[in-house]
Amino acid sequence: MATTRRTVVFGTAALAAATAGSAAHQAWLSHGEPEAPAPRLDPIPVFDLRESDPARHALARQERVRGLAQACIGPLTPAARLALSGADALALRWLRASGTPYADELERIAAGTGIGGVPLLNTSYEWGCTALAAPAPDGGSAWLLRTLDWPFHGLGRGVELWRQKGPGGAYAHLSWPGAVGLLTGMAPGRFAAAINQPPVRRRVPGDSATLDAALAAFVAWRSSGRMPALHLLRHVFETARDHAEARALLERTPIAAPAIFTLVGLRPAETCVIERDIEAFATQEGVASAANVWRYGTFPGVGAAAAPRRRGRTAPSAPR
Repeated sequence: MATTRRTVVFGTAALAAATAGSAAHQAWLSHGEPEAPAPRLDPIPVFDLRESDPARHALARQERVRGLAQACIGPLTPAARLALSGADALALRWLRASGTPYADELERIAAGTGIGGVPLLNTSYEWGCTALAAPAPDGGSAWLLRTLDWPFHGLGRGVELWRQKGPGGAYAHLSWPGAVGLLTGMAPGRFAAAINQPPVRRRVPGDSATLDAALAAFVAWRSSGRMPALHLLRHVFETARDHAEARALLERTPIAAPAIFTLVGLRPAETCVIERDIEAFATQEGVASAANVWRYGTFPGVGAAAAPRRRGRTAPSAPR
């Protein structure tokens, strides 16, 4: 029992330390000298993983996995590396309890590469994205417009396009070796979708974004039977046969932490933004946009409902 308590205390402290260290380092990067513009943009490589999976791909491209960790976390002191190791162990333990079908892939990547930070990065996603769902100008289809403008130098150079498939059909999405979730994807003949991070719930008075983020991570870690939103989105691409099924899964599946999904189907009327709390949702149909604030739901954080929307509760989550 004492060993278990020590493990929990150490893991929680490590998660908070890693969160704080990463936030501080990224703040330092954002105020540093910008990189010189590249002379040209290299083509984004395309990989066919329909007969493989992200774990096998990561093991074959370990330098790219290291590049992902470097871009998102950066260089660490020995003490920070120790904290990161504890946070990775905690992340893997939590992922196994979350019900995600991709925990095995992450364990294979972590064991096969030994690169610190990969499990932790697969439980998080960052600010700085904007998406729009709207009918196409010709009125014959729907558009999903998306920008990824993270201030992580080097992340863009490592991006790849992966082709994968599941029981629901084939799909393609932008990702990085070492990642197993899904940020932005398209399933031809079915739908397209993207994910945004909502505002962090304020729990600590004052300007305490780092502490709030650490507390949010701790609250998510205490849950079980709720997969990360990134993993839910991949699950939707693998299993949903059309826009209606994708929307139902994104609205009704319990998730570990709040998220914002932008979803479009094949017809101009199939456009929406789904704002998700852990066990509730608010959906705005028609022309709708997503950034990093609540626009349509009344959930804790920045922003407020400003337009008609559909609200509801998710299915019950697994007992803790």
